[in-house]
Amino acid sequence: MTTVDNLLIKIIDHPDNYAKNLFAKKDFDILNNLYKSITANFFITENQGRLLVKILKENQKKLPEFTADIDEAIAAPIWSRTFRHVEQIKKFYIEKNQQDELVLAIEFTFSSQLRKVITELTKACDGVVLSNNNKKYWADLTERNIVKIVEALRPLNFEIDETIKNHYNTIKSWSEINVTDQFLIANMPGQNFQKHITADLGIETAIDQNIIVDRSMRYQYQPENPRKIGENLTEIIANRTKTKIWIGKNDYDVASVIESLIELKRLPVLVVFDTFVNDKYLENLEILSDALEKNGIFDGIGIYFRLPNDNVGTKFNQLIKEKSYNKNLDRDTKVAVVQSGKLPKFFLKNAWQPMSVIALDTKMGLRHGKTSVYSNCCDLIVEWAEKEVLFESKVIGKWQ
Repeated sequence: MTTVDNLLIKIIDHPDNYAKNLFAKKDFDILNNLYKSITANFFITENQGRLLVKILKENQKKLPEFTADIDEAIAAPIWSRTFRHVEQIKKFYIEKNQQDELVLAIEFTFSSQLRKVITELTKACDGVVLSNNNKKYWADLTERNIVKIVEALRPLNFEIDETIKNHYNTIKSWSEINVTDQFLIANMPGQNFQKHITADLGIETAIDQNIIVDRSMRYQYQPENPRKIGENLTEIIANRTKTKIWIGKNDYDVASVIESLIELKRLPVLVVFDTFVNDKYLENLEILSDALEKNGIFDGIGIYFRLPNDNVGTKFNQLIKEKSYNKNLDRDTKVAVVQSGKLPKFFLKNAWQPMSVIALDTKMGLRHGKTSVYSNCCDLIVEWAEKEVLFESKVIGKWQ
């Protein structure tokens, strides 16, 4: 009796492209890959064996020369070797990423079901990305992420690290009302809190409701009044629910964004040009320059990269020279401009820090690299672009 794997070898090895001409392309590609596995040292898995039998059964009428062998293979499949065992990994734990930051790690052997679960988690959780070696997913180490991920993975029999279990149990033991009441602005203990607010805004600054709501994420308190949708861009930004907010470029121009940042006392600002949109460097620099001038910002501007002196690059570099956008980075810098993923080293040694970040006309957003890590220290990152970045939180042009 012919084994199923040897039957496949006979079919694929039949002369004159016999199998390739008879099978649909998708089926032939699968069979050809199974053939390569069978003739190699690592053989195939049990699931692959079932798939092979299924394809032979569906295509039996196309293979009259092998009808008897296929009948036997379908009725009682036998194999020349033991199936290859695939270790089923399902783990959820804490580790350090490439930037030496602690993150939540989700590691699993590929399956379409688990991939769907992870896709849903990317929508519900913060900072979910595929790791550098593409073998696991990382997520921000936050209380919300721990609860969401544990409750999604536990029914799927994941091995969950004891530390995460303890964190989860602690978080679930909290009373939301008791916890949030501690952080109401009226209940915050005075001296330290007031000191930081005063250092940020100055004694003379009149603090309106937008600024109170805007600073709640920075200083980790709850405003007395609930967040609202917002009737204008300043309110939309102030009432954001995450540090990153997407502003649709078809709804608001850059001048409006900068005007709102000024109203919220959010200067200095770091502006990031997306390296994936490098065909618009000159256009976006002109947009930025116009927006700054409309808001009365003519000095204290530093653009810390240049383009090759080709047709566009020469105009780009010349505009920087004409507008004097070459200020050294110091405490008086109002606007600093860099490229995504290419943060100059002197930023890390300088006392200057942004109060806000604008990712300008971005396609990929601030997801990876040194610029992303540097920007994440800021509690307000505006992504001004035509479309929101895939897997980013749902915040659209008119905010929701």
